Amino acid sequence: MSEKRSTSGHRGDPSDRTDVFDLAGTDPELLNSGRIPDPQPEHTPFFRWLARIFTTIEARLRARGDTSMRNAIRFFWAFVAIIGVFLLVGPVINKPLDFDDVLDSAKLSEVDWVATDAQIDYALERGGDGGFLADVSEQYTARFTNGPEAAVERVFATEFNGHDTRFEVHAATIDGEPAEVEVRRGATVTRVLISSPDGTRLEGEREIALAYELHDLVTAETDAATGQPVDSWSWPLLGPSWPQATQGVEVSLTLPHDLDEALVRAPRAYVGWLLLNGTEWLTPEAQTAQGVRYAFSNDDTLPPHADLSIVASFEAGTFDQPPTTPLFWLQTWGPLLPLALLVILLLFALAARRVVWADSAGEPWYLTRSDPPDDLTPARAAQLLDRPWHAELISELTQETGAAKQSKQSKRKPVDTGGRGRELWLAAVARAGMRAGRFGNFPSVARRRARWRAHDRPVEDRLRWAPDSYVRDTFILGSLAIVLVQWGLLRQLSHQVILSVVWWPGLFVLASTVLALVIVGAVRRPRPLTRAGALAVQQLKGVDAYARATRLLDRGPVDDELLPYAALFEGPRRAGRAVAGHAARESGDRWLGRGWRTEHFVSLPAVLAVLAAAGLLAGSIVTVSTQPAPYADQDFVTWPGSATPGAIWSQVEGFEIDAELERDEQGRAQLSVVERNTVRFTPGGGSVPQFAREWPRERLGQDLGLDVESVRLGGEEVPFQELLGPQSLAVATRMSDVLDGVHDVEIRYRLSTPIVDAPDGPDSQQQLRWTAVLDFWEDTYYTDAANPFDGTAPVRPLRIGLTVSPDIAEEIRSGGWIDSDHERDRVPYENGNWYQPWEYETGISLDDELGVSTHYDLRVGDERTLDDGSLVVSLDAEAVESREGEDRIEETPAGPWRVSEELNAALEKYELGTTNDLGVVLNFPAGAFAGVDDQAYERYRAARDLPYTAVLGLAVLIGAASTSILLFARRTRRRASASLRTVSFAAIPLAAAAQSVLFWWAVMSMPGSDNRGWGAIVLGTLMLAAVVAQAIVVGARGGGNARGARGGGRRRDDRGERNDPAGGRRARKRTA
Repeated sequence: MSEKRSTSGHRGDPSDRTDVFDLAGTDPELLNSGRIPDPQPEHTPFFRWLARIFTTIEARLRARGDTSMRNAIRFFWAFVAIIGVFLLVGPVINKPLDFDDVLDSAKLSEVDWVATDAQIDYALERGGDGGFLADVSEQYTARFTNGPEAAVERVFATEFNGHDTRFEVHAATIDGEPAEVEVRRGATVTRVLISSPDGTRLEGEREIALAYELHDLVTAETDAATGQPVDSWSWPLLGPSWPQATQGVEVSLTLPHDLDEALVRAPRAYVGWLLLNGTEWLTPEAQTAQGVRYAFSNDDTLPPHADLSIVASFEAGTFDQPPTTPLFWLQTWGPLLPLALLVILLLFALAARRVVWADSAGEPWYLTRSDPPDDLTPARAAQLLDRPWHAELISELTQETGAAKQSKQSKRKPVDTGGRGRELWLAAVARAGMRAGRFGNFPSVARRRARWRAHDRPVEDRLRWAPDSYVRDTFILGSLAIVLVQWGLLRQLSHQVILSVVWWPGLFVLASTVLALVIVGAVRRPRPLTRAGALAVQQLKGVDAYARATRLLDRGPVDDELLPYAALFEGPRRAGRAVAGHAARESGDRWLGRGWRTEHFVSLPAVLAVLAAAGLLAGSIVTVSTQPAPYADQDFVTWPGSATPGAIWSQVEGFEIDAELERDEQGRAQLSVVERNTVRFTPGGGSVPQFAREWPRERLGQDLGLDVESVRLGGEEVPFQELLGPQSLAVATRMSDVLDGVHDVEIRYRLSTPIVDAPDGPDSQQQLRWTAVLDFWEDTYYTDAANPFDGTAPVRPLRIGLTVSPDIAEEIRSGGWIDSDHERDRVPYENGNWYQPWEYETGISLDDELGVSTHYDLRVGDERTLDDGSLVVSLDAEAVESREGEDRIEETPAGPWRVSEELNAALEKYELGTTNDLGVVLNFPAGAFAGVDDQAYERYRAARDLPYTAVLGLAVLIGAASTSILLFARRTRRRASASLRTVSFAAIPLAAAAQSVLFWWAVMSMPGSDNRGWGAIVLGTLMLAAVVAQAIVVGARGGGNARGARGGGRRRDDRGERNDPAGGRRARKRTA
């Protein structure tokens, strides 16, 4: 030990102490400063206030309760958690009736009674407070078919859209005699029980009459038809629950004149049951001095749970709105209450952790210390200070000094610190120093932390203590129980609403879950210092002050007994580098730490590979969640059955579309279009009939500059809205009136940049593709829109025309009507990738009354050049020329061409050869027009090919990486390292999952005719095979000790044994 002391240079001979301060940056004044203050941390007044409340509650619980009180608290939160589990996995409470439930309830044997000849009369007015008031009288014959009943029950809404309905019964009779009425008002529904005054049970047929009033049933909403604010009244006449069958019902609605004038449109009645329903727009039945009366009736037998409602829209502000009820606010903001409670628990948990369970105070000051702390080894000091990232370095540093001390205490021959043993020890220290603080050492750190948790020496040595609190049980159990209840309620709510639409409850539950986890993490394992622990820490601080004053960590030497303690107060990375440098310097080998990456160390490339794979998976999930499938055409806005409001109640019976192509002063093309549509509106549904049209707004990556100028109905402009599709623009009228019959609709629009760069064509550099009508246009219409079974008729007129100005006509290379060529690539959102001549021939075969088939040749289209050089082309179904075809069997020549009105009247899109988009293609040379984006096509192709390229590229990359790992694992004779296992079991599978997500998003959206999909499937299968194969091989190499396994340095196991690079295993006793 004398040799060691002389090496350290700061203990032993007093003359050696002068060498302590020979390094620049040392501070002798710090050693002479005496007492170093060690104040306790100050806390904010708010946290101190929370801590006082916490300690008061804890003191009262402990003073007034014993173990039974604590068990009661635990049982309470366990009971709440059980409720949450029940809601999460148990039956759905108050589950809405599904399709089968309603069908099962339709049996006559399931109803209590049947209502016949029902008559419901509503009289609306403004109340004294300016609000909505409805006086209602209803009467019906109740037929008790399944035996006598004690009472007739009616159910009404207690609250409606946040307003108290203030339900009040005026009168109730049975067979004209006053009845006994019991009103049971609940939070959401009010139940009215009507029974005989003498208490006799009701049987046979009884006449029931009920008069009552309701208030504030209107809601301020945005009108779906016009987009303007309205006061909307949408009311279920039979109430929220009507489990009775109904046979015959008459409904009347009476409005005073001022309310009738405030109507935005006529009231609408709805009667429905499951998929069967009917809607009727009401017309005034009678007008008197008192008001206007609307009425409707239904003679059908309605099964139980039928819907019978009436809807009326009034001008905004017609009725004064009452204040919103507390229940509405509770239902609206109720999901925030658990979140607020968890925030409060979190604040108290943090206050408990920082203030109540704070470290005990030591002395007000401490002294610099040049000797190791009393009875505190470096390993125990590391655990006391919770320095798991330092632990391996500290363990290696104490090996040599610990062995020397054991030799001295046991009077054995001292360890040869200058021979082979010291060299090996310095190498181990250098390697441990190189690993210290690196993220790749996390596996070893995690194992060390797990051992510390299993064997908590600071608590056993009374240096720290484990808080045991009544309130702590609430922090842990309460937060988890609250979150379980929230998840259970969310599951119950999922059966009432669609959570993908009503998304905010799920977001609140996720936020509560995060808060609960933070609370549990804050209070789960607090280990504050005891008085003895605080004094021990102050001794360590004294060592740290001495080490900083003398720059011990920068000076060394490695075997200084204070160096392990000094390293604990530096970052693990810096401490490790300093110690490794000292070891290399003292050994004379600058590469002493080589081989420091052991089999348990995860290298930086492996860590980066995992992070990159995880980011790739997250990015792929976000991509497929936010972007449409790249190779599947999305439905157009006006696609039949789409959500265009009211458009289903209009049909086109004829159209004429004229366009004119010109060049402006800047040399840009301008396409002006006028559409004249003959449209029939039918007021047959729940929405106001509207008219909608749609055109492409983008093509091959370039904006076409589509601008809709006006929409006119009968010569008058009507409001409209623009709806964006993936590459299209739709316009839909926003008319308030409910139209009926045939109307002329004129639409004018302009394309300011209709010419695009299209270099893929055989003679096309710049191209115009004008789609007048998209391919799903209807070529027939219902002759009776109210009864589709009455038959259809072809759309007439059916004509489109294009006029090209003379200066443009002479530059046309080729063109024609849009057609398809199945051998050419299809452009997304376009049906038709080629063109046919302006005048083309087709054929049709017709059968006469005797079944004899006659073939006719058809000549469709027309092309003319005017005197000024303008090109005029048109396609008119009424101008098609036809002739009887040549009969080669009978040797009859073809007849003359003529226009047959009878034949043309029957032609539809298939006979005309116009099953694609209806429009025009014109091809021009490069540079014919200005304003064409020459780079748009390249951007379009790149964006188009990117998803498929990414899928293939990832498959090749992952397959190559998997193959490389497989070959490396098979060739190596060593056990698979942690880096290899990390890449094999984490990075590669995560990347493969990301590729699979993108594969299903991109490749599976391709049409079956696209052969590229099969290549991606084959490549993806090979990739998955390589991923599985490499995982199997690496897993086999990772089990046990592979033949020839060797480590890059010494490794201590849990019993204090270590692997020595010199060979063999040498056991050492654990130093205390």
